[in-house]
Order: sequence, then structure tokens, then C-alpha cells
Amino acid sequence: MPKYLIYPLYAAVFAVILSVCVPRKDIQRLSIHGIIFGGVFEVILHMLGKLTGLYGWYAHGPLGYMGIQIFSPVSWGIFFILYFYFLPKYKPLNYIYMATAIIFSILYTNLVISLGVFHCYDRFFVPLIAFIFWFSVATWGYYKLSNFIEKKEMNK
Repeated sequence: MPKYLIYPLYAAVFAVILSVCVPRKDIQRLSIHGIIFGGVFEVILHMLGKLTGLYGWYAHGPLGYMGIQIFSPVSWGIFFILYFYFLPKYKPLNYIYMATAIIFSILYTNLVISLGVFHCYDRFFVPLIAFIFWFSVATWGYYKLSNFIEKKEMNK
């Protein structure tokens, strides 16, 4: 199997998990959050990584555009729909949940580094800093955006 097919495979696996675990109504409700905090943030963070030379992709083949693997933002968008669906509403559980997601994301990064489709200056600290920033902003943004949407729907 060509290495550039790894990301479409991940996206397909996440899509199956999403369709099995999350009701359709919740998928529709959380899609905007997944697109913003998963897909768009993925592109922004990887443009930053490409500019700094700290991290980026190898072997994206015909499935890449401007050095970004096309299916990676898709799989992160799906991942964040799952992340937000299972996100606890109350402290400290949401902090524990976020820390666990960060640890597993670092493990995922090390997996794709070992598979030879991604490179990173450091296997732990660079992903740790990136994921702490990403998940903190995404979780905070999810709560704020959800509250805004709920208030707007109540005023209808």
C-alpha cells in the first residue's frame, strides 16, 4: 500500500466510528465545530509547521496540495466531532478528558512519524506544545460557540 493512502484510511476509520457512535442529529449539530476546530486548525497549524520547518508531511503523493495532505484535515474534523460529542460538561472531568486526548494525539503523531509519512523536529515537545494550544483553543471555542448558538436559538 502506498504511504499516501494512510490518511484516507484514517479518515475512513474515523468516519465509520463516527457513524456508529454519534447520532445523525448530533453529527449535524457538531459539524461546524469539527470543521472550524479540526479541519481549519489543522491547515493553519501545518502551514505554520511548514513555514517554521518544525513539522510536515512526506509522501502525500497525488492526495496533497501545497504540502498538506488533503485527508488529514478531514480526519481531524471527524475526530473533533467525536471529541466534542464525548466532551464532559463539568470540571475537572473536561480537563482530564482534554489531557487524555492530547496524550493520544501525541501517540498518533509518533505513529505517523514512524510510518514515514510525517516528520517533526522533536517527537514529544513540539507535538505537546501544538496539541496543548490546539485542544485548549478548540475546547474553549467549542464552549463559547455552543453557548452563543444556544442563546441565539432561544431568542427565536
